[in-house]
Amino acid sequence: MFFVKYKQQLLVELREILMDELRSPAYWVGHFFTIAATIIGVYYAAVVGFDAALKLDLVKADRSTYFVAESMYKELDFNVHNIDKYIERVKNERYVYNEHLASIKLNDYVFQASKNSESMFEIEPKLLTEVSIYYFTVGNAIEHYYESGKQSPSSLMKVVQRETQKLKEQKTLERLAAYNKGLADSVEARGISLDQPGIAI
Repeated sequence: MFFVKYKQQLLVELREILMDELRSPAYWVGHFFTIAATIIGVYYAAVVGFDAALKLDLVKADRSTYFVAESMYKELDFNVHNIDKYIERVKNERYVYNEHLASIKLNDYVFQASKNSESMFEIEPKLLTEVSIYYFTVGNAIEHYYESGKQSPSSLMKVVQRETQKLKEQKTLERLAAYNKGLADSVEARGISLDQPGIAI
């Protein structure tokens, strides 16, 4: 009986203490700051996390764009040097014959494969358009040459010379190289290496 009475008295005292605390401004101020600190902490963590994720996505996109643009540059450089050999071969010729254009081709593997890459469209539009026009015009002219049974080699050579000269006058290769250098510097400045693992043979 004594314990029951003691327990009831203890509960009454606890209730009074609790009610006093609830009426106390210190209780509400403390809870307000606890809730505010929690909200601010969660918000700050979300903002910092989002910012870090966004920066990582941007640097990954720039890295991918660099590799696509650099591969495109190397392929275009190869094509221009290869086509220059054919132009040089007919430079002093009065007529262009099929023999002068033996095995003429445009290497467009990277350009064709890049069409399916989002990174392709990160490249400066004017540069990309110049490269695209070159591949389209020269590629179609060469394709038509072979499909027509190698008729009119002089017509093909006119197209090839005109488009290659236009590419040089626009300084497309030099501008693409400068674009790639700027992109590489930007990516490496953000602490991302552009080195790719090689296989020792």
